[in-house]
Amino acid sequence: MSQSKAQLEAHKARRGWWPWILFAVAALFYFYEFFARVAPGVLKDDLIQVTGATEGAFGLAMGMYFLAYAPSQLLVGRMLDQFGTRVVVAPAAILVALGCLLFGSTDNIWMMGTGRFLQGLGSAVAYLGTVYLAMVWFPPHRHGIIPGITVVAGTIGASTAQFPLAVLAENFGWRAPMYLCVFFGLAIAVALWLLVPRRPSWFIELMKEDGYDPEHSESIFASVMNTARDSQLWLVSLAAAGLYLPISVIGDLWGVTFMNIEAGIPVKWASLITTLIFVGFALGGVAFGRLADMTGRRKIFFLGTAICGITVAGLIMLIGITPTWVTVMLMFLLGFTTGGQTLAFVMTADRAARHTRGMKLAFVNFVVMILPVVVQPGVGFLATMGVTSGSTPTAGQELRGYALVVGLMVVATVILFFVRDTRSRERGQAVFH
Repeated sequence: MSQSKAQLEAHKARRGWWPWILFAVAALFYFYEFFARVAPGVLKDDLIQVTGATEGAFGLAMGMYFLAYAPSQLLVGRMLDQFGTRVVVAPAAILVALGCLLFGSTDNIWMMGTGRFLQGLGSAVAYLGTVYLAMVWFPPHRHGIIPGITVVAGTIGASTAQFPLAVLAENFGWRAPMYLCVFFGLAIAVALWLLVPRRPSWFIELMKEDGYDPEHSESIFASVMNTARDSQLWLVSLAAAGLYLPISVIGDLWGVTFMNIEAGIPVKWASLITTLIFVGFALGGVAFGRLADMTGRRKIFFLGTAICGITVAGLIMLIGITPTWVTVMLMFLLGFTTGGQTLAFVMTADRAARHTRGMKLAFVNFVVMILPVVVQPGVGFLATMGVTSGSTPTAGQELRGYALVVGLMVVATVILFFVRDTRSRERGQAVFH
């Protein structure tokens, strides 16, 4: 079958290094927001001391990030579909910087929560904007690996916000990293605006081939309702949400505390070990994304990694009686198996028309990020039930919170059995409108 003019122009534009340069600039934003996102987990003891907050209140305030992040996804998806990447991502980086400024300049836990809310608003664009840009500028046979490579950028940010951040805070105080975030956020915003181009005309023509009518675009309400009627999208979103909990709950916030109480590992070294969850997640995302691109299969890798992830998560409940090197290995494997979760975005992009891709990717990310709003404080409250104020939970009490994560991972894996497999457009997969 002959290619259209727009398809030929897309093929030409997607060759060479230019798409990779654009991707790197957008991924830098994701690196930055991830640093700001996980910093409170490392600074937890300092923050609780300076604010006088309880564990539950701390978890609730930090969870404000996800309360802003998750609902914003639907608006972000619509904006990306309508306006493209540049005008959405650059202002978002400024919002993250303002959130860091507010967070670092107060001793009040709820003002910190407000700063986290601003961070969440801006960060809502980072991953989704990077993946959306890549789906425009890379050919379909690269789509499987792109979410995994994007996660690598976030992993580097998360790694920088673990052991190095703990050392930085120890020497210069906990506010120093937050003020550093303000400067870098503003610099990244300028880079995004100057380097990321407007959406190319050839992609608009490809959108029209999928049924896009620029003269009669549907309202955001209609777009959300049409998206919400997709039962398969609900299933893949719920599965992705449950299987991302090792990152959003253990890696982001409670992993350091869990290892400190369960295995007696000092906070500084526990933060270093927690970094391995993110390293494993990045490597797993790239590996399973590459396998999905090579074989054209998605679900088999998603489901297989989910089952392995549950097994590893269950073994981690025994880390109190295992050598430290086993704990290190299990934390890495937990992240690696969780890396298969990025295939949820690939499967969604496979099924979506180009003019609805942003909204549908946003819907998945919305569900993924709304779950930690409940689970993050839920882990804290379960771990501290029956614990007197100012006391540390016992190992058994800490396991109650962790068990919530494992249980929800099991539920997500069961849901995944009902998700239909997809293939990329280049392998003849039909597009669902």
